[in-house]
Amino acid sequence: MGDLVSLTAKLEARRGCLRAVSAVEHYERGLVHEAEDRPDAAMAAYRRALSGRADLADAYNNLGRLHHDQDQLGDAESLYRLAICADARVGLYWFNLGVALEDAGRCAEAIRAYELALELEPTLADAHFNLARQLELVGRRGADEIVMRRAVRHLKCYRDLVRTLG
Repeated sequence: MGDLVSLTAKLEARRGCLRAVSAVEHYERGLVHEAEDRPDAAMAAYRRALSGRADLADAYNNLGRLHHDQDQLGDAESLYRLAICADARVGLYWFNLGVALEDAGRCAEAIRAYELALELEPTLADAHFNLARQLELVGRRGADEIVMRRAVRHLKCYRDLVRTLG
């Protein structure tokens, strides 16, 4: 009976199990590390978040942006595409993909990504600007007046949005 009392006393003194860090908490740590200008730590935190929840589109996007900042365009493109697979309704993901494609010299694909970004978020001013620039390049190369007019329309949208959103 003494052994049972001793065992019960030990069990009562135990503490509860520690809770594992959630994927969302890892994601939030990534945001903090980015704010502290610690990209390697942020990347590690985003990877941990994604290992716990493969549907965290923002984590893919942020990880892609960090790779993009390090000129790792292939990795950035893949991560932006994974963000889009997780949630294709966010214009920012399409915009970031467009920037990566543009940086990789893939103009036609970049144009399509910017167009999709604007279909989802028409007030994404930078998408209007980048699309205008890409359309202007295409229009000048092909001496295509219609494409040049599209470029001008997007540049006007950009200017109007910047003025309005200030």
